[in-house]
Amino acid sequence: MEGEYVYKKVNSLVFGVFSPKQIQKMAAVRIVTPELYDKEGYPVDGGLMDVRLGVIDPGLRCKTCGGKLKECAGHFGYIELARPIVHYKFIKIVLDLLRSTCKHCGRVLIPEKNINRYKALLEKTSAEEGLAGRRTRIREIIKKLKTRMKCPHCKKKQSKITLEKPTTFYDEETKISPIEVRSRLERVPDDDLVLFGMNPKFARPEWMILTVLPIPPVTIRPSITLESGERSEDDLTHKLGDVVRINQRLFENINAGAPEIII
Repeated sequence: MEGEYVYKKVNSLVFGVFSPKQIQKMAAVRIVTPELYDKEGYPVDGGLMDVRLGVIDPGLRCKTCGGKLKECAGHFGYIELARPIVHYKFIKIVLDLLRSTCKHCGRVLIPEKNINRYKALLEKTSAEEGLAGRRTRIREIIKKLKTRMKCPHCKKKQSKITLEKPTTFYDEETKISPIEVRSRLERVPDDDLVLFGMNPKFARPEWMILTVLPIPPVTIRPSITLESGERSEDDLTHKLGDVVRINQRLFENINAGAPEIII
C-alpha cells in the first residue's frame, strides 16, 4: 500500500571503479562547452550548469526529472576526454600491474602450474587472517614478480618499469603514454586479476586510466549571489571549466592534424 515502508537488510557493500560505459550510462548529459550561461542568464545546453544536471534556481525545473529546487537531488554528466589520463589515486596499483604482468601478452609473471597454488594461498590467508592478511600476502607476491625479467607464458623479455611522479611511466628510457598504459592493462585477463586483489566485475585495471570524466551535479557545486548582486560560481565549477576548455582545444588540435609534440 502507498505510504508503507519496506524494510530490507543490507548484506554487503561492494566498492569498485566505474567503467567508461557506466559513467556514460548514469549521466544525464554530455558536457561539450565551457560556457555557463547565455546572454539572458539561462544555463547553456551542454555546459556545466545545464539544467539536466539539476537546478539551483527557484524558478527552474530539472529537464531530467522535472523536479524543482529541493525536489531534485541533481544528476551527473560526463566529459569525453580527447586523450586518456592516469587517475592519480590509482598510480600505485597501475605501477604494480605494469611491473607484474607481461608487456606483450598481459599474463601475470607466474608460471601456469603455480597460479592455482597462489590463488589457494590467498584464499587460505583470507580465511585465517582476514582481509588485512590477504593484502599483506598480495604485496609479498607483487614484490617477487617485480624482479622477473622473462614471461613464463610467451617467453618474451620484460623491461624495467619506473614512475616519474606524479603520473609519468617509463619502460627503460622510453616514456609510456597513457594510451599505451591503458592498452597494456586491457591485455591482463580477468582470471589473473584475483592475484592482485581485484574483482574484474567491479574493477578492471584499464578503468583507472580515464577516458570519460564524470561531472558532479550542480547541487554539489551551487552558485552564490554576492552583495553586489553578481553571481559567483563554485571553485569546482571553475576548475571543471578549465578542463572542458583545455579538452576542447586538444580535440581541435587532434582533428587539425597537429604534430604529436604539440598534442
